[in-house]
Amino acid sequence: MKSHNSIVYVDADSSPVKQEIISACAAHHVPVRFITTINHLSSDSDASWVVLDPVDQAVDWYILNHISPGDCVVTQDLALATLLTAKDVTVITPRGELITEADADEILLRKHMRIQNQRQGKRIKGPSKLTAADRRRFLTIFSSFCRKMQESDGSC
Repeated sequence: MKSHNSIVYVDADSSPVKQEIISACAAHHVPVRFITTINHLSSDSDASWVVLDPVDQAVDWYILNHISPGDCVVTQDLALATLLTAKDVTVITPRGELITEADADEILLRKHMRIQNQRQGKRIKGPSKLTAADRRRFLTIFSSFCRKMQESDGSC
């Protein structure tokens, strides 16, 4: 029997899918913790929030120090995602992409290239706006994962 019930951690500073996460976790009785700095605190009082000082990378460090194998993290921060996958943590982006350890090299190379372009003064285009299709894809993948967490943890 597992000694750890899996938890969903959300890098909530800029997560656009908080309501979808709350709904799916409630439906499957999966514990969720939203991690944010005080500057990004939301009014979603139905969920468990951990509020941190507004220190650079505070949310990332908190998540890295509290996760366990089998947990899930929802984040847009792909550099954080590469660190988490090495710890046997499932990482899902708000667009419904599963990040695996095999993605790490490409993610870090793209980050390096972005930094190089910024240093050269080149304009860096941000991600496109989250669409309704992105939200549906996220909810489908995330709900499926929550169902698996519920079954493996023996939750009811």
